[in-house]
Amino acid sequence: MASAGSVALSACGGGGGNGSATDDIANTEKGVAKAASASGTAIPPATSITDSSGNVWTLVNGRVTRNGTGLMTGSPVALVLIVYYNGTIYAQSSAGIWYRNGSPWTNLGTADPRGTASAPNTSLFYGMNGHMAWDSGIYNTMSAAAQLAILRDLGVTNYRADVASVGMAKILANALTGPFKNSGVSILPVLNPASIGWNCSMSESAAYTLGYNLATTVTTPLKGLVKYIECGNELEVPVRTSGDGHSTNNYDSASWLPFRGVIRGMIDGVRAIDPTIKVGVNVGYPLAFRALQMLWNGITPNGTVNGVSGAATVRWDITCYHWYESSGDALCGWINNQCFDVLQALKDSFGVPIWLTEWGWHGPTDTPDQQAAYVTKALTEYKSVKDKYNLQSVMMYALIDDSFGLLKNDGVTKSPAYAAFKNFVKANPA
Repeated sequence: MASAGSVALSACGGGGGNGSATDDIANTEKGVAKAASASGTAIPPATSITDSSGNVWTLVNGRVTRNGTGLMTGSPVALVLIVYYNGTIYAQSSAGIWYRNGSPWTNLGTADPRGTASAPNTSLFYGMNGHMAWDSGIYNTMSAAAQLAILRDLGVTNYRADVASVGMAKILANALTGPFKNSGVSILPVLNPASIGWNCSMSESAAYTLGYNLATTVTTPLKGLVKYIECGNELEVPVRTSGDGHSTNNYDSASWLPFRGVIRGMIDGVRAIDPTIKVGVNVGYPLAFRALQMLWNGITPNGTVNGVSGAATVRWDITCYHWYESSGDALCGWINNQCFDVLQALKDSFGVPIWLTEWGWHGPTDTPDQQAAYVTKALTEYKSVKDKYNLQSVMMYALIDDSFGLLKNDGVTKSPAYAAFKNFVKANPA
């Protein structure tokens, strides 16, 4: 993923307030929140509830308290139950009336909000990148529940996170069985073989074994919890030796073998553990769709325009792609001074859904206003063409990052692009 400080992803050289729970994000000191209670936690039997911002709720003498301060104190209603459900606090009176936390609290009548709340948004279109499983930095200190609260505030329903070990996979699994459960926000794990030793000097068989073992190790704790896994991240970048990536002879023949091997190994490993999981493969270079075509059609580069046919073909369920502002417009990538529709090429070549698993602005060179303008421009275009190309998800990079993030690395400071993203999603449901 395009982030300074992340693990190396190019292993062969080359670059690559109203008091509601969801409104209290800013109250979390330095972006660090206590672990939130699971959705559905109730008092009684629990003695307290911790929301996604670290606020502690209790029930004392028929009154709700937050961080020790009584709420609804002016009401004669005796409360008998507090429920934390899908990020919101609800309370029920002895007469069976439900209230939703707010200023003032909202009388919901007698209908249980756990049974009448709106169903979670199942669309995966608006996505975001993050690094939930990192062992350092803000993603390590900010709880999964706090990250979820930000995602929900933005309207995001698909969260991409890199994994390279069973420990990292368990962090995602704990989030999916904890605060993310029934939240309406999915997690897309992306396997990162570069951080465990994959490189372009390996044999194809050794690379296959490495990818297979990584995939089986990571998929095991995630089985039944995720529906999609992305196999690799921009692994073609060090294999490209010349050109813009759209030609077979842009790729090194020797490096191609471990590239193809690790991709094949990861796909087979995921399917060995859970064949119901849909797998995706991506490229990061703007016009590297040719690398995907060669994998799909069993072509090996050999320095010629056509390459050599006859290798094992590779199949995936979703075609993943990365596109940043610095590359121009995905509907008009320049090849030989002519406008080329990359999304159309992906649709025609593979006939499976397309996910842009990374997109974003021009890094630190854009001003905050330019960043916000690009977010609106890009989302407007992608939303307008999603049905034409079967574009199922567009996952911005990133949630938290000083150069590319909607939030700065403190996890609190919002860029103008934060509001641009949130407002667009709210006005344009997918």
